[in-house]
Amino acid sequence: MRTTDASMQNALASLTRRPAVGLTIEDHTVHLSAYQTPGLADMWSDCCVASDGSIVRVNLTRGGTGFASSFQYARITDPSVASQWSSVTTFSGGSGNMFQDGGCAVSNNGGTIRAFAQQGTGGNALYCWTSTNNGASWSGPVTVASPPGSALAKGIGSAGNNDVFFLYDVFGGEKMGVCIYNGSSWSAISGWTLADPTNGAGVAVSWTGSQYAIAYSDGFTLYAASYNGSTWTQGTTIAPATSTAINRISPRLSFYGGLYHLVCAEVDGGSLSGAVYNYCRVRESADFVHWSDGWTIHEVSSSYGGNLFYLAAPQSGNSGARYYFATPGTVLSTPAFSQSNASQYLDVSGAILSYTRTEKINKPAELVVIIDNKGGAYNSLVNLTGSTSYQPITAGAMLKLSEGYTVSGSPDTISTGAYRLMKMAMVRSPTENLIQLSGLDLSERLDRTVRWQNTFSGQTIQWLLLEVCARAGLFNLNISGGSQLSQVVPSFVIQANTKYRKALDALCTTYGLDYFLDQNETLQIREVQSGDAPVWSYQNEIEQVSFGANYDRANHVIASGKPPSGGPTFALTTAEAFDDPAAAQMRVERLLHHTDFKSTTPAEAQIAANLVMYAEQRAQVQTRLVVPLNPALQLLDVITVSDAPAPIGSGQSSIGRLVEHQATYNAQRAEYESKLGLQGH
Repeated sequence: MRTTDASMQNALASLTRRPAVGLTIEDHTVHLSAYQTPGLADMWSDCCVASDGSIVRVNLTRGGTGFASSFQYARITDPSVASQWSSVTTFSGGSGNMFQDGGCAVSNNGGTIRAFAQQGTGGNALYCWTSTNNGASWSGPVTVASPPGSALAKGIGSAGNNDVFFLYDVFGGEKMGVCIYNGSSWSAISGWTLADPTNGAGVAVSWTGSQYAIAYSDGFTLYAASYNGSTWTQGTTIAPATSTAINRISPRLSFYGGLYHLVCAEVDGGSLSGAVYNYCRVRESADFVHWSDGWTIHEVSSSYGGNLFYLAAPQSGNSGARYYFATPGTVLSTPAFSQSNASQYLDVSGAILSYTRTEKINKPAELVVIIDNKGGAYNSLVNLTGSTSYQPITAGAMLKLSEGYTVSGSPDTISTGAYRLMKMAMVRSPTENLIQLSGLDLSERLDRTVRWQNTFSGQTIQWLLLEVCARAGLFNLNISGGSQLSQVVPSFVIQANTKYRKALDALCTTYGLDYFLDQNETLQIREVQSGDAPVWSYQNEIEQVSFGANYDRANHVIASGKPPSGGPTFALTTAEAFDDPAAAQMRVERLLHHTDFKSTTPAEAQIAANLVMYAEQRAQVQTRLVVPLNPALQLLDVITVSDAPAPIGSGQSSIGRLVEHQATYNAQRAEYESKLGLQGH
C-alpha cells in the first residue's frame, strides 16, 4: 500500500470529495547530441573534472614506431568554446618519447591533478605530471615506477585517490600493478595475486571510500576486481568474451546519478561476423557487481574509447549542468534535467481529458492519457520526428501521474506511477484537437531482447534476481522472500535472442515470487504470505462486485529437480504437495508436473512444490469489483470485500490479493473509478 498522510485518508473517507489528478511530462533522457568537433585523431585519451569545474583532457598521439609519441593536455574552462576542445599542449618532457599503446590517465586527487603515461624511448618509466592549479600549468615528469623486465604498459587508470593502476607485460600474459603516493613519494609496485590475463587492453578504477573497484580488459573480456590496499579480489566478469569476434578496448569509469558508468570501445574487424564497426558501449551498475548489457553510442566511431561524465557547473560560461561524452575527435552533450527548462518539463494537469492506468503483476504497467490540445496549445512542444530539437513531449519522456481528491477546495494527491512515453498521436477534427500519449513503466526494459548469452554457476536466487534485472537496466530493487532466496543454483543461463523477462519469470515462477514496479520506479519482488494482513476493506461503497471461484486447477503437484549424481540408475529428485480439501470437493486428481533443474535436492524440490501449490490455491479465488478510485492501493495488497446481505447484495465476503488494477478518469463522463481483480491470499 502506498503511503498516505492523514489528509489523504480523510479525503478518501469524505462524502463530498472531488477527483484531483496531476500529470507532468519530464524528459530525463541523456540524449547526447553533437556539441563540439575538436577534430583530433582517434587515440588513447582520458579526462577528469577539476575542482574549479574545468575539464582536463589528456591524449597520446599516434604514428611512426609507436615509441616516439607525444603526451598532450587541454583545459576546457568554458565547454561552449570550440577552440578550447581542439587546442592541445604537449607536456614538458613528453614530446616524441612516449609509448602510444600504453594508455594514459588523468585524475583529480582532492584538488591536485595528476596525469600518467609511459615512457617509450630511453626507458619504460611510468611518468607522472602534476598540476595544483586545476590544469592551468604542470610540473614534472617524475618517475612513478618502471615495470620489471622493461615491460610495456597495456592500460593505465587512476581513481583520484593518490593512486595509479596499470597493466604490464609479463611472460605469458599481463599483470596489474598499483602505486600509491604517500605525500612525498610513490610506493613500489604492489604485487598482483590474481590470474594473469592473456593480454591487456585498458584499465579503469574508481575509489569507493574503502576499496578500489577495478575494470580491466584482455582485449575481449571485461573483468572486475577490487583492491583494499593489501588484498586483491576477483569480481564477477562484466562482459564475457564472444570468442574473438568483438574486441573490447580502453574501459573508462565515471560515477554519477547513483550508478557507475563503464565506457568501452567495441571493435569488430569482420573476420568472423562479417560486420565491421568500432563504437562505444556504456554499461551501468549500482554496486560494481551486477552490470547492464548497456547501450551504444553508435554515432561516434572510436577504437580507443571515450569518457562519459557529468559536469554540474563549468568554470566559466553559461553551459550549465550537462552530460558529456568526449573522444579526441568528437564531443556529444546534453543539458541535465531541470524543471525550469521548458524543453524538458511540462505540466499538463489542467489539460487531462481522460486516462486509463492499467496494472498487472509480473507485467509492465501502462498509462494511456488524452490531452486537450485546443488551439494547438502544445503543437510546438511535441517531437514526432525524432529530431534532435528535443521537446518535453518526446519519445522516452517520463509521464508522472498523481491521483487524489479535493476536499474543501484543497487538492490532495499522491504519486501513483511513472511511465516512459512509447506512443503518441496528434488527433484533430472539426470538433476536437487532442494528443494521445501511451506509456509503459520502466519494467518494460525486461521485454528487450538479450544480445549475448550469459551463464552463471553457483549463485543464489537473490543474486540471480539482481543480475537479470541489472542486465536489463533495472537497478532499484526491493526483494523480500523466505529461505528460497539463499538457495544456490548450480547453473543458470540468460539465453541470447530471448527476453530478459523470460529469465526473471523462470526464477520467480519456481520460487513463488511476484513483482511489479512501484511509483518510485523500484521493482518490488515479493514472496506473498497467506498470513499477510488486509490493508483495506470495502463494504457500502462497492459499485459492482463479482465473487468467483475456478476449480479447474491442480490439487496435486509433483516437483522434479536435477537427478542426483552418483546415485542409482534412473534416480530422481522429486517432492510432492497436496491440497486435500480441494481433492475432497471433486474426488478427481488434478496433477501438475513442475520440472526445474535449478532444484538439486529433495528439500529444494519440496519448497518448489509447496510454492507452486500455493499459487494454484490463490488462483482459485477470483473476485472482481468496481469502486471509487483509491490511489493508495498497490499491487499485491490484501483487501477485504464484504457485500451487503440479501435482499440488496449477495451476502458474500472475501479476502483477496490485488493482482490487477485498472484506474479510469474521464472528465466528460464523470468517471473516476478503480476496477480491481483479486486472487486468494
